[in-house]
Amino acid sequence: MTIEFINDKEWGIETDVFTSTIERSEGVIDLSEGILNVVFVTDAYIKALNKSYRDKDEPTDVLSFNYQEGESGAYADLVGEIYISVETAKKQAKENKCSLEDELIKLFTHGLLHIHGYDHIKDEDFKAMAALEKKILY
Repeated sequence: MTIEFINDKEWGIETDVFTSTIERSEGVIDLSEGILNVVFVTDAYIKALNKSYRDKDEPTDVLSFNYQEGESGAYADLVGEIYISVETAKKQAKENKCSLEDELIKLFTHGLLHIHGYDHIKDEDFKAMAALEKKILY
């Protein structure tokens, strides 16, 4: 999997901090072949996405879009996209008493699991996904 980080420079995010998380992920889940875009955005941007795709008129911390079952064509290699609100991540980092880097890594891991088919709608799925997050993060 090739991971492309977008808008990282604008936010002052050092993408090297994700390297060990990506490596640990490879040992926990089978990463898809192709390209994954990770896009760092504002609350306003993610709110618009959340409204359009989930009918929720509020910002959220992370949204994942899985394109693995899409049609072939110009973007056939695109596995998916993860959108992370840096503004929300900053608030959550303060609330969780952790660094912004740690919060971004947590949100990236959560989004990566969604891209690979994991969800947390049902209680048993939530527990399974949380266990995988823990395995990757710690």
